[in-house]
Amino acid sequence: MFPRLRSWLIIVVGFFAGLVLASLDHIVPPTSARAGPLHWLVIFVDWVAPPMAGILVAGALLYALRARKLHAAERAAAEVLAERLAGTERRQAIWVVAAAVAHDLKNPLHNLQLLVEEAAEERDQARRNELLNRIRENVARASERLAKLSRAGQQQETVAGKVELLPALDELRERLQPKLQATHAALEIDCPRGLSVRGDSHAILSAVENVAANALEALQSRGSGGTLALSAQRRDGVVELTVSDDGPGIPDDLRPRLFVPFSSGHDGMGLGLAIARALARAGGGELVCAEAGPGRTMFRFTFPAG
Repeated sequence: MFPRLRSWLIIVVGFFAGLVLASLDHIVPPTSARAGPLHWLVIFVDWVAPPMAGILVAGALLYALRARKLHAAERAAAEVLAERLAGTERRQAIWVVAAAVAHDLKNPLHNLQLLVEEAAEERDQARRNELLNRIRENVARASERLAKLSRAGQQQETVAGKVELLPALDELRERLQPKLQATHAALEIDCPRGLSVRGDSHAILSAVENVAANALEALQSRGSGGTLALSAQRRDGVVELTVSDDGPGIPDDLRPRLFVPFSSGHDGMGLGLAIARALARAGGGELVCAEAGPGRTMFRFTFPAG
């Protein structure tokens, strides 16, 4: 703003200075205009002012033409850059979607791997049959996830339903059972009966599972054992659901990037928390990290009460 104002001020001052010089023969006394320095100044102005004005007008026109060409070149360059950037963003978006789908399938596939390994080493036929049934359930669950993902892409709007939390958390316990056995961790669920939230059941369950799976990975990095706690209660018109563990905590350098995609403190893809927050927000909820210290890590969901 100030450079533009300064330019206009210089133009106005120059205009009035030229006006004064052009009117010298009318301003000064006639006797001074006929002889002396003022006489020669008047003659100089009369001869020089018209060509100088022509030069300035021509210069202004040339500057305007050059500015137009520069503007057109900048606009063309901006359009080319925008096209290239759009292509890059499309490729990045495809990779992000692919990584998100891969992450969503990682948990059931990992469960399948653990169940298959356990079934291969199991000699008791009854126990092996039980493991085979659980393998079939996990395969069906993975297929169901893919079907829900494909249907979600075809839907224009998601109609929020009523999801009762206790049955959903019991289903989550079944999903996490192979990891719980592999890490020798205990799962505690504290949720009153009848407590429900509004949203999509698949999205809510996937969001909570992503955070719980991260907590189990943190417990596993410390060794075997530990406790994963899921607690839900209604407070001020919303439902708060917390996922906490007594693991090693979150490193200080990772805390500002917890919900940034592809930021991970382990060998994973770093999408779990980012996807969980996106799913929570899509249903009108939120996900924050409430505590991150050693021995007490807590993530808090808030969902609209059902």
